[in-house]
Formats: sequence, structure tokens, C-alpha cells
Amino acid sequence: MNLNKQLIAIVVLAILYSVGIVGTLFYSDSLLALTPINLLVGAALVFWNHKSLNTNFVIYALVVFIAGFFVELLGINTGKIFGQYFYGNNLGVMLWDVPLVIGLNWLVLSYATMCLVKPLSIKISVKWQPFVLAFISALVMVMVDALIEPLCQRLDFWYWRGSIAPLENYTAWFMFSFAFNFLGFKLNVAENNQVAKAILLAQVVFFTSLNIWLV
Repeated sequence: MNLNKQLIAIVVLAILYSVGIVGTLFYSDSLLALTPINLLVGAALVFWNHKSLNTNFVIYALVVFIAGFFVELLGINTGKIFGQYFYGNNLGVMLWDVPLVIGLNWLVLSYATMCLVKPLSIKISVKWQPFVLAFISALVMVMVDALIEPLCQRLDFWYWRGSIAPLENYTAWFMFSFAFNFLGFKLNVAENNQVAKAILLAQVVFFTSLNIWLV
């Protein structure tokens, strides 16, 4: 049953992101408006395949979702965290000028990168596992963000003053990613979730492809 769930989810993700690549290249205006739905479906598939929906996971998910949203809220209003930016229209419904799916995006990326690096724990001392794994997974999150940034304005996701993401964006991304993932590893919520790894791969392929053709 679990294998069937994983297979179904991975096939659906492959279809969604394949259509996304083709649609963005040739029908971008109509398809990009569906980005929030794509993020919601992807998150649902990932967490449908998470086995241990316990108190620790709920705490982790709520903290990352809420903190991720409010970090972005502070970011756009102060310009002191990530740099000066504002959101476009293709990430859906907003609250206080921040798309509601942003907190979910932080959560999915945090969880997926933790699942990706979790197998490394067998080679790391138990004492240092949360720190080392959080560090590595945060680096992966920053690399994913680096793939998105050259496209963010073209896709009407968000806009930077000066049109280029500043260095503090990547510094802040690393710091908050590390904090969220450190919490996740301390609470032991990461699993060998193949769907989480698949969505991370799908996003890397998606944004790499668009960078090749659009940038």
C-alpha cells in the first residue's frame, strides 16, 4: 500500500512539473496563475506519504509554516532581512501582502531537504547529527533558492529592488533554513520519504530547465 501511495504521488508530481515546464515556456500567462494549486497539491502528496503524524511533527510543521510566513512579512515591510522586495500575483491569495502559500513553501522545502540528507546520519555522531544535518540541508535549500531567483520576476513571483537578489537574501535563507531544519532534526521528524525527495528533484529540474530557456 505504501509503495502504491509513493508511486502514485511521484507519477502525479512528474506529470505536474512536466506540464509546468512546457506550459511555462509556451503558455506562461495562463499556467503560472495555477502555481498556488501546484504547491498545494505537491505538499498534500508529500505529507500524504509521511508516516508519523505525531505531536513532534505537528509542532515542527506549525512552527515552520507560521514562522516562515511572518519572516516574509517582516522582510517585505522592513527590507532588513532578505533585502528590499515585494510579491507579484502568481503566488495566489495574500495576507498583508504576503502569499499564504509562502509558509507552506518553507515547510515543504525544509521537510524535503531534511529527508534528502537524513541517510547521512548513519555516518555522523548522534551528538552532532542535528547540527551537521541542518547545516547540509540548509545549504541545499539555499541552492534551490539560487535556481529560483533569476526567474522570480519573469514568473511574477516576487520583485527585487535593483532586479537582482542581494547577498543578504541568501544569508537569511541559510540562517532560517538552518533554524527550521535544526528544529526538525531535534524533533526527529525526517523520514525516508521518497515523495519528499521527488518533489525536491522536480523543483530542481523545473527551475533549471526554465533558467536554461528563459534567462
